[in-house]
Parts: sequence; C-alpha cells; structure tokens
Amino acid sequence: MKKYFLVLLMALACSDDVIEKPENLMTKGQMTAFLIDSHLIEGNLQTIKIDQDSLEKIFYTLEKDLYKKHKIDSEQFMLSYHYYLHQTNELSEIYDAVIDSLSLQEKMINSAQ
Repeated sequence: MKKYFLVLLMALACSDDVIEKPENLMTKGQMTAFLIDSHLIEGNLQTIKIDQDSLEKIFYTLEKDLYKKHKIDSEQFMLSYHYYLHQTNELSEIYDAVIDSLSLQEKMINSAQ
C-alpha cells in the first residue's frame, strides 16, 4: 500500500513537465502538520500485530479522519505534494520541520518513561 503510493509520487516527480502552483495549494505549515500526523499514524500502525487486510482497513479509516482533521481531501493533498516534489528547497524545509517535530516528540516520550 505505502509502496504503491511512493512509486506513484516518484513517477510524478520524475516527469519533465513544468508544475503550476495548484489553486488550493496547502501551505508549508499545513503540509508539515499533515505529514507529522500521517507519519505518527503509520508509526503506530506498524506496532499492531494483525493481518494486513485488517491493518489496511484501519489505515483507510484513520486516513479519512486525518483529511477531515486538516480540512482537506486526498486530491488537494496529492496536488500539493506533487507541487512540492518539484520545489525541492520547500520540500526539504517541510521535511526538516517534520523530522524535528517527530524527534522532539520521541525525546519527550522517552524522557517521561
């Protein structure tokens, strides 16, 4: 599931077309917040020991909730992500913020134990 998503994103990123800014582009802050939540969900799901079909059903339910939480839909996310894939400096800034946030959360959890 995740592998197919990454392959699609890589294929889109490798195209030579000039990418125009989508009308409903997520801001860098919105993209960062969405990706943080998305990675947290994926990390939590990796710890669950159930069959793949059940895991995928849980993921899709949580994914729908994630879109609702961030007041976007999958199309807006994909268009925004595709745009940022071609804006490497901006994408790097987004992922630096994602990594910093996730690292800080991990440190806080570890220090509380």
